[in-house]
Amino acid sequence: MIIIKSPQTRDEFKAYYALRYHVLREPLGLPHGTEKDDYEPLSYHYMAVDDATGQVVGCVKLFEKEPGVGQFSHIAVSESHQHKGIGRLLIAEVEAKSRELGFTKLGTLTRLTATTFYEKCGYRSIGITGTLYGRLQMMWMEKDL
Repeated sequence: MIIIKSPQTRDEFKAYYALRYHVLREPLGLPHGTEKDDYEPLSYHYMAVDDATGQVVGCVKLFEKEPGVGQFSHIAVSESHQHKGIGRLLIAEVEAKSRELGFTKLGTLTRLTATTFYEKCGYRSIGITGTLYGRLQMMWMEKDL
């Protein structure tokens, strides 16, 4: 069974960031440290954990982009656990937290290759925003809550 929780201990955060790096930055040949940004201390962090093994298999973070608007980022699911609903569980968690915080909109800056997934979750494309690391075309997508 997969449970969604917030990392609490040093070891949980270490596993959380390791997954983010492995899924999102390592394939691009980027150095350790690029899996974090300036919003880390201001964010709510969530991870999907395989209850049977204790392995962190997914992660996402949420922060307030501007008053009333939340943004989630760094959503990642381990390759062996993709296409099993874990991404949807993580999005449901950040949507619930966003509503609790009083956000009326929630958005994400995503790679063009992931837009179909977010559309299935009810997000709409707002526009291409440029490139990340000089090679990833990025799209802003959002949803009214």
